[in-house]
Amino acid sequence: MRLPAQRIDISTGTFVRAAAVLAAVWLLWQLSDLVLLLYGAFLVAAIAEPVAKNAERYRVPRAVSVIIFYILILAAVAGIVGLIVDPVARQVEQFAHVLPSLVQRASAVLPLVPDIDQQTAVRSLQEGLLRFGDNFAQVGSNIFAGTRSVVGGVVSFVFVFVIALYLVIERDVLPKLVRVLSPAAYEEMLLAALREAQRSVGRWILGQAVLGLIVGMLVGLGLQFLGVPYALLLGILAGIMELLPAIGPFLAAVPGVLLAFTTQSWLVGTLTLFLYAVVGQVESHVLIPNIMRRAVGLRPLVTIIAVLTGARLLGTLGIILAIPTAAIISIFLRHILRTGGADETLAG
Repeated sequence: MRLPAQRIDISTGTFVRAAAVLAAVWLLWQLSDLVLLLYGAFLVAAIAEPVAKNAERYRVPRAVSVIIFYILILAAVAGIVGLIVDPVARQVEQFAHVLPSLVQRASAVLPLVPDIDQQTAVRSLQEGLLRFGDNFAQVGSNIFAGTRSVVGGVVSFVFVFVIALYLVIERDVLPKLVRVLSPAAYEEMLLAALREAQRSVGRWILGQAVLGLIVGMLVGLGLQFLGVPYALLLGILAGIMELLPAIGPFLAAVPGVLLAFTTQSWLVGTLTLFLYAVVGQVESHVLIPNIMRRAVGLRPLVTIIAVLTGARLLGTLGIILAIPTAAIISIFLRHILRTGGADETLAG
């Protein structure tokens, strides 16, 4: 039995819309560098917006408050970098020199661990630590190679902050853009999502910076007090790894504990392990509830997947942008699904 032929009509408008979407995707891909700069400006504006809004209460113009905020941030960053660059460089160089001896000491500890294939463990330990050392050794060459594009980096940096300043001063730019580009039926939903994304991402970035700074200082000062080598380097690592929830603090603790056990006494190693555990408890029960309670909430698994995806796509820059991007996407998806649910209810 032959089935009746079915006719599928696709209007010209559908083709035009599909072609427009493909053309927009292609254009964004071709202008990816510019898109990243504009996205960075949006994130900086999200940080500066609360400052400008609070300053308006005291009749301070938005432009003045944001410029002062920029100056304070740049001065703080320059001061911190000036203080830590030389000690960090020395510690990296020292670590590269002592790495082979650290491998030997760690290998000597393995026979004390029961139920372990010593040859496989030693080989894995050596390969991992030597690869870690090679990455450190490449830092200098990467920095040297990067100096050739310093001018371009400075121009991009200035561009991001100037555009962010404009976005904060002219607060209606993004809402007007949304009204122009979005269908009328979804305009209010997209505007609400945009406002929530700006607030949440700004709070998250500021909160994450404060959280990383406090955790890094606690770990660095604690390791310095215990006499663990490379305390400054390990403190910076602990602060950076706060970007990864749950697994980040554990990964930051591994090199510190290994260094303490292999270069110091068993007592110092045990105290180092205890230090990381205490800092973790302080972070979980004091810092995060008070600093990050108003920031956007993402499940740890989503955060880890976002960071890994960002690292795969854009390297270090992708790691930096991963969590804010995931937060923005989740906010817009939540608003879209909520609107879709409301539309279905009305349609029914």
